Amino acid sequence: MIEAILQIASENYYSCEITRAIPVRVSLIAINGPEGFGIIESLDGTETPLKQYVKFMKRSKSIREFEISHRSETEYWTRAIHHMKNKSIHETVLESGCMTRLPIIIADGKQTHTILAPSQEEFSRLYDNLRRRFTSVVLEGIGRHPRGMSTRLLTSKQEEAFRIAYTRGYYEMPRQCEIEQLADDVGIRRVAFQERLRRAERTIMGEFALSSGLTSLSET
Repeated sequence: MIEAILQIASENYYSCEITRAIPVRVSLIAINGPEGFGIIESLDGTETPLKQYVKFMKRSKSIREFEISHRSETEYWTRAIHHMKNKSIHETVLESGCMTRLPIIIADGKQTHTILAPSQEEFSRLYDNLRRRFTSVVLEGIGRHPRGMSTRLLTSKQEEAFRIAYTRGYYEMPRQCEIEQLADDVGIRRVAFQERLRRAERTIMGEFALSSGLTSLSET
C-alpha cells in the first residue's frame, strides 16, 4: 500500500477560489456523496472571514445547499451539498481506485489530500488523472506500507518502553526521570532500554514526517 500527501490546486474550482480570496482554513471532516461536513477556521482571528466564506458559498453555482450547525467568532461547523459539472478532486481519487484519508485540508487556494493507494499502478493512474483535470498537483510526501494498514506501528517491547517513558515524565521539561530508572522498572539493561526507546521514537517521528510531507536526507 502507498500513502502519499498531494497538494492540488485548480483554476475555477470553488473551494480553491474561496480560500485563495479569503483567509480561512477548511477541514473537510466527512463526505457522503455530494454532501460534505467541514470545520471552517478564521486565519486572522476575527469572524469577518467566516462571514465572507458563507456569502461566497451561498452564491456559488457549485453549491446547492449550505448551512451552519455551530458557530463561534473564529470557527464555523458547516454542511454543504455541492453540484459540479465536472468530476471533483475527491471523485477523481475514488474513481482511480484510491482513497483519501480525511480530513481534507483546504487553504490558500489548495486542497491537501492524504492518499491511500493499494499499489503503484493505482497511484500512477490517480496522479495522471489529477494532472489531466486540475491545474497543479504537487507530491509533498510518499511512503510505502508493504504489509498494509494492519501492521503494528511499534513492537510490543518498543510500545512498553515508550509508554513507561511517557507516563513517568521522561518527555516533560524538565525530565521527571532518567533512562536508568526506566530500565530498572522494566528489568533490563540501560543500553537495551535506550535502544528500544530510540527505535520507537524514530518510528513515531517517521509517521509524523509522512503526514507532514517531510523528507529525510536519506530519501533525497
